[in-house]
Amino acid sequence: MARPQPNLTGVLPPRYYGTEWQPPCRHDEDAALRLASPQAIVELLRPLLDERRAARLDEVAASRLGGVVVVLEDLHDRHNGGAVLRSCEAMGIREVNIIASRERFRVSEKVTQGADKWLDVLEHKSTEASLSSLRQRGFRLAAAVPGVTMQLTDLDPLTPTALLMGNEHAGLTKEARAFCDVEFAIPLHGFSESLNLSVATALCTFSMTSRRRAALGRRGDLDEAGLWDLRARYYLRDVRGALTIVRQRLAS
Repeated sequence: MARPQPNLTGVLPPRYYGTEWQPPCRHDEDAALRLASPQAIVELLRPLLDERRAARLDEVAASRLGGVVVVLEDLHDRHNGGAVLRSCEAMGIREVNIIASRERFRVSEKVTQGADKWLDVLEHKSTEASLSSLRQRGFRLAAAVPGVTMQLTDLDPLTPTALLMGNEHAGLTKEARAFCDVEFAIPLHGFSESLNLSVATALCTFSMTSRRRAALGRRGDLDEAGLWDLRARYYLRDVRGALTIVRQRLAS
């Protein structure tokens, strides 16, 4: 019998204070990109970074994958929430979608280690809104469901894919599974029949991103315009007071 889960859609119990995820503010970043092109932003801010830091930002941006996204439906544990974001960022995934229809998304900042600063994390209040949007954008919706016939390694890495991961106790909802194009399982070869949610997500993202890079023959899959935009955003996130600096340099 599944353990009862607390309802976190209303007021958070005291033990959950400070754990609800808050999206990084992108106001200054967006404002700067309304003032100048991404190429101009990079040119204006690069002199403020040392060569090693600028090279690192460029390298990470060039390694980002837009063709693999992760969808988390009603995660419960804050450590899992933090670990998933950190794993996705480490694997070079650009976007994570959060469905918070029954449980508010929470993280442990000690686990996340600021990884969400470099991710596009999109929040949705309903499963339908999230999955409909991804399908309209051309993603294959693939649900992680233990025990099904199709294996993770059977998924074509060249097809843009949204990997759906469900609640730790209840798994994906019937609604989410009904929306999906395919269901897959992680190959397991031991006595254990399941994995921790954050571990399962890490394995799925490692498999899909590694195989996608190998199939494409390059580190990332962003087109030229997308890569310039991401480089500019990373520069803006890394330089303190970047919006003020951009305004001043454009004025001069």
